[in-house]
Amino acid sequence: MYNRSMESDSIEIQHIKLGLLGFGNVLKAFAELLPEKADIIRTHYGIEFSIVGIATNSHGIAINPKGIDPITALEVDDLRSLHQGKTIPDAMSFVQQCPADMILEAIWVNPKTGQPALDLCRAALQAGKHVITANKGPVAFGFRELNALAAQQNLGFFFESTVMDGTPLHSIGREALLAVEVTGIRGVLNSTTNAILTHMEEGGSFEEALREMQEAGVAETDPSNDIDGWDAAIKIVILANTLMGADLRPDDVDREGIREVTYEDIQAAVDDGMTLKLVCEAYRDEDGIVQASVQPTTVEPDDPLAWLDDTASAVTIFTDVIEEITIREGPASPRTTAYGMLVDAINITRGRR
Repeated sequence: MYNRSMESDSIEIQHIKLGLLGFGNVLKAFAELLPEKADIIRTHYGIEFSIVGIATNSHGIAINPKGIDPITALEVDDLRSLHQGKTIPDAMSFVQQCPADMILEAIWVNPKTGQPALDLCRAALQAGKHVITANKGPVAFGFRELNALAAQQNLGFFFESTVMDGTPLHSIGREALLAVEVTGIRGVLNSTTNAILTHMEEGGSFEEALREMQEAGVAETDPSNDIDGWDAAIKIVILANTLMGADLRPDDVDREGIREVTYEDIQAAVDDGMTLKLVCEAYRDEDGIVQASVQPTTVEPDDPLAWLDDTASAVTIFTDVIEEITIREGPASPRTTAYGMLVDAINITRGRR
């Protein structure tokens, strides 16, 4: 175990090999962040990370047990030019054959099934590899199964970046909120819709705000998951399942997105001294069963959610001991999501489970 008081020349360095499943905005940001933080990770935690594999749908698959330079990976158009050995035909083969200690997964998610990420995360754990995912699907659809599978093999299955990017929300739940009952959760959890609503409140158009989010890499080319409330539904399901012991799926959420919200709706809220937000909630009904909803909601000015603008997000956790805890995240970006994955990698290496 690393001790911060140890001299740097006495640190026993742990060498951890990473396989990146996907190489879109988030894992490209991770590839930039990793060398930037390498010295502090080595000095303070006694860890050296190296990337030994990257798998994509459109830019090829590369495995090199000696390591792939992240900056070089960012510069090449075809990752196959960095590959060593027999051709890897697909993502499943990559997960099974990549000589990595950890698989970092951030691929496209089907909000109605969690696939193909769910199967890939399961395969990685079955192959004896730790799994870190920024993908909401595996956690929303397979948390109990994947968590149990990881525990059976003393592996880490971490997912800090699935909700509120790199903000230590899941870490707080795992490490700090011990021996409490979480009685409810309420938040604004989708950055894209919050930015659109903020922009419209300031007099701009829905289309302009969406385009800005897409150009910043926060919103996808097809924004349906965001504006129809699916992304928010998946996130509240993750929180309900991991913090409240529920076993919900996105289809169980009473869901309404912002597609039908008009400028007049927003101005009516403003005229009443309020603001309109896409609010996610999880709560126990009178029978003790966890229910969840995502709805455009008018919010009072003294509400912690009222002052969230642009891509900011926040969540309030209600418990039986500490009445309420509100965590706010500033502007989101692929870099903040990548940071959450980096923290997960450090924590798993430090033995957190």
